[in-house]
Amino acid sequence: MGISRPLSVVIAACAAVALSATAAPAAAAGPLGIGRAVHPRIDTGLYSAPGLSTPRTGTAKAGDNVAGICRTTDNRGNRMVLGIDRPGRNGEQWANTVGYLWDLDIRENTDDLPSCDGYGRGIHPGNETKLYSAPGLSTPPTGTAWTGDDVAGICKINDNRGNRMVLGIDRPGRNGVQWANTVGYIWDLDIRENTDDLPDCGTV
Repeated sequence: MGISRPLSVVIAACAAVALSATAAPAAAAGPLGIGRAVHPRIDTGLYSAPGLSTPRTGTAKAGDNVAGICRTTDNRGNRMVLGIDRPGRNGEQWANTVGYLWDLDIRENTDDLPSCDGYGRGIHPGNETKLYSAPGLSTPPTGTAWTGDDVAGICKINDNRGNRMVLGIDRPGRNGVQWANTVGYIWDLDIRENTDDLPDCGTV
């Protein structure tokens, strides 16, 4: 009887240690959402399409937490990475601004990122709709997704009013109007397909 009591205390203590050990990795998990964290080594532009001459959507500051999603090349063979710049800056830039970054401005090696070609799930706008630079209908537009366009649906996120937005790559280009593979957030109500199965973009 005298041994059973301390033994039960020891077993309980061991169980508590085991539980805390299993809980620790979850608490120490990295940023939530799609992609892999990469960090600009200098302040660098975010571009609306894969090319350094395309319109800028914002700036990824040195050291920013950027979700690197996929890689592509511009028409000169420069590697660019599609990323979501996580931090927002009051009066300057919205949180989760999306754009392509020049790979040479990223600290980490990005060889393991998937190709943007064929990335995502096909979705189609049911009507002509805007692409936005961040998850909100008041953020600057990056372009237009025309009715029936082939759009690669990447992930879903809610804006500050609870409207679902879908990050997408509008595949077709239009001479003199819009570059191929222009990226932006589309209002979910303008998409024909159900987007429940798309991964979360994340907000961290």
